[in-house]
Amino acid sequence: MNQDKQKIFGVYTPSMLTMKIGLHITQVGSTLKKNLEEALSSKVEGKCNAEGYIKPGSCTIMSYSSGSVNGDFIEFQVVFECYICYPVEGMNIECKVKTITKAGIHGEVVDRENNMPLTVFVARDHHYNDKIFGNVKEGDNIVTSTIGVRFELNDPFICVIAKLIDYQTGNEDRKLKPRINLAED
Repeated sequence: MNQDKQKIFGVYTPSMLTMKIGLHITQVGSTLKKNLEEALSSKVEGKCNAEGYIKPGSCTIMSYSSGSVNGDFIEFQVVFECYICYPVEGMNIECKVKTITKAGIHGEVVDRENNMPLTVFVARDHHYNDKIFGNVKEGDNIVTSTIGVRFELNDPFICVIAKLIDYQTGNEDRKLKPRINLAED
């Protein structure tokens, strides 16, 4: 793959979602939008939902409905913008090696706010007699290609199974954004 044809992106992509939020009738008043933001934040941020991992502190309410009464609660349909992490098969992800076991390499992607949206596992079985795999040490930065992802609702991170593409020694502790590379055709 030609380096000139790769684009580098952060692990998060902006997305617009909709969700039903219920507030107690005492929370509806002059601080309605603030209360909706707090309820939305506690419900979705820092967790996985069907769309992926939602970055903490990234949710912004764009609009909300007039609400419908349901007992002591009022339910609002809220449209909000947020940043989501959802790697797909074939994406190249840069991560830092945390541990190396007989099974393989465990790495983490940590963003600038110290959130960990992804944990990456590179199986030793995929790299039998591979010199690059044998040279990787704890603390190195590695570039991996996503084979598959796994997460359930409300998980605190997404688990990625990947294969190793490249590595850099951990001597120069770089403070770069985690990246995902997509090759252009």
